[in-house]
Amino acid sequence: MPVVDPSVFLRLGSHSEKDYFEKVIPFVDGYIIAANLVESTPLACASLVFRFSGKKKNTPYLLDPMTYVFGAYLDPSINVVRHDLDWIKSDQKRKKKPVRDFKRSYKGLGEVFGGPFAEAMCDNENQNAAISPSDLSSDEVITQVSKTVMDYQLQRIPNIFRDVIEDDPVAAELTEGFPLPLAIIAPYFYIEPSEEASWIDINLRMMKETVSLDPDLPVHGVLCLDHSILLEREKIDKIAQNILQTGIKGIWLWISKLNEDELTGDKEINVESTDKCMKLSAVRYLVETLSNQIEVYNMHGGFFSLVLSKFGMKGISHGVGYGEQKDVVPVIGQAIPIVRYYLPNIHRRLGVPDIERCFHSLGIREPNDFYEQICDCAICRGVVNSSVRQFRLFGEMKPPKSGKQRSTQTPDAARRCRFHFLLTRIRERDWVKKVTLQQIVDSLNSSNQKWGNQPTVQRYCPHLKAWGAVLANED
Repeated sequence: MPVVDPSVFLRLGSHSEKDYFEKVIPFVDGYIIAANLVESTPLACASLVFRFSGKKKNTPYLLDPMTYVFGAYLDPSINVVRHDLDWIKSDQKRKKKPVRDFKRSYKGLGEVFGGPFAEAMCDNENQNAAISPSDLSSDEVITQVSKTVMDYQLQRIPNIFRDVIEDDPVAAELTEGFPLPLAIIAPYFYIEPSEEASWIDINLRMMKETVSLDPDLPVHGVLCLDHSILLEREKIDKIAQNILQTGIKGIWLWISKLNEDELTGDKEINVESTDKCMKLSAVRYLVETLSNQIEVYNMHGGFFSLVLSKFGMKGISHGVGYGEQKDVVPVIGQAIPIVRYYLPNIHRRLGVPDIERCFHSLGIREPNDFYEQICDCAICRGVVNSSVRQFRLFGEMKPPKSGKQRSTQTPDAARRCRFHFLLTRIRERDWVKKVTLQQIVDSLNSSNQKWGNQPTVQRYCPHLKAWGAVLANED
């Protein structure tokens, strides 16, 4: 099994996160921009790429083509597969009348891609608008889709600049040698369980076809599947072997609904019988199997995936304070979540009060105690500088607005939590690089013993034992 140095890619969710990127971009290994964000704010995205990936900083980047959003999806609210693409629509006003129509960013992306993507955008009332495997069955369509998506990643960002500065010969020189992405991501769709075999075949064909187009950059694929498939080891093994035959140089795993750190209860962890442990073991198996020949990344991964670098995982991706787990279709209408404090000892986000209630039993009375037992990153030292009571600033709330019942987190508190998380993630990456697998397992077990006995935190700790069991298991 190849042991590699893990890398961390940040995913840009919106341009409101630009400040975080500017501060940490020198310390991460790359970043990812979604194509729908490019279509929503083209010049801002192009400028960001020019700034972060130009000759001065030269940070690697990837453009996620987001082709999966045009496929069928399982509506989590009613547990039914839908083909109407309603999840990429929004309520809009047309001539003062409310209309539910495709969001501008996705509609623009569909028009740029053309073919079946444009067709999906044509009829807003079409209940079968989603792209299906049958729409992609012919070799001609597979070629057209693969080439269009490849060309988009190679040309879209430079073309944005050319459109703006076409009459300025001096500025036009900036587009020459414009930074290209780290790799080309082949078109991909969610392997929806009800049409599993067809979607697997389509995804593999698009990976293979993109490779055959012979771009000057490496070709990466995305394996986007439901977590339930992880319990079928023979199926996973077959998928892995077929991926290795496509000729791609890298694969990004996206296991929908798989939370690495969610494990409830205090029962004895059995790596062979606990569903969550079996799924994590399957991820480890996928990494071990694939990394012998190609680079393996987790599109939405956390600390556990970072540790899988000991088994060949090349890197992980996530947002500035979220995205370590992501369902293919988000639940619409949820309230904006509170950005919780990332507790480095257990590699998980917790509410500030739950952590603070442990201070007395752990002997955390002074800032130096906090630095030694919780965190001594620059953010934490800046916040907890004279009293451990200042830790509450990470969970600072403001009263509910008029007519509302729920308090909301202050922007400053959310900002502190996000920056602390990013600095901690960089530290975790660097620590994983220099220690052995056994040292990591020992650290997980030690943290479980310490924090698993704290009444307000113990319910958040079972994953530590599960991770240790999966990592130490000689499968």
